[in-house]
Amino acid sequence: MPADTAKPAQPVAATTPPASEKKAKPKQLNFYIGGNSNTMSGSTASYNSNSALGYQVGVTFKKGSFTYWQVGLMYNYSAYGFNTVATNIDTGKLNVQALDIPVTLGINFLSFAKIIGLRAFVNAVPAFTLGVGNNNFGISKDDVNSFVFYVGGGIGVDIFFLMIDIGYNYGTQSLMKNSTSSTNPGQAYVNLGFRF
Repeated sequence: MPADTAKPAQPVAATTPPASEKKAKPKQLNFYIGGNSNTMSGSTASYNSNSALGYQVGVTFKKGSFTYWQVGLMYNYSAYGFNTVATNIDTGKLNVQALDIPVTLGINFLSFAKIIGLRAFVNAVPAFTLGVGNNNFGISKDDVNSFVFYVGGGIGVDIFFLMIDIGYNYGTQSLMKNSTSSTNPGQAYVNLGFRF
């Protein structure tokens, strides 16, 4: 009988998809605008600080799904109100403009849903003072610290291409230079944004 010359079948080696075919984490570019309410700790012999309203405009780059991170640039127009200690009369506002660089870590609890998201986040915000508006107190940019570091957090909701964020940031150092008491700023904010 002739010998069987058929070669045995070779096992098929398992292959892994190239890195380019692996599922990439979602990326987003977000633009937003919002309002803020600002307070400042401390007071002087003549003035108490109270809240006043400002606004912010920014852009962020976001990456991730269930857990995500994002970094951005934001123009922050903050206002601080003051009244007199003796009469409690409003004496005007101090406006401070800053360039903020918010760095955010968050969780999207509804990442499995395509059209809606529910997020919680924490952030760190280095802020660089750009200028100080005209005021009744003789305060100029030289009287304000050029850098303030904020920490904070908040919650957010995404619906289709819209996003709404509500949060609070607290300054870890005084806003005013050479102040006899701490003047740490605090800012509550709400943003309306668009996701791309």
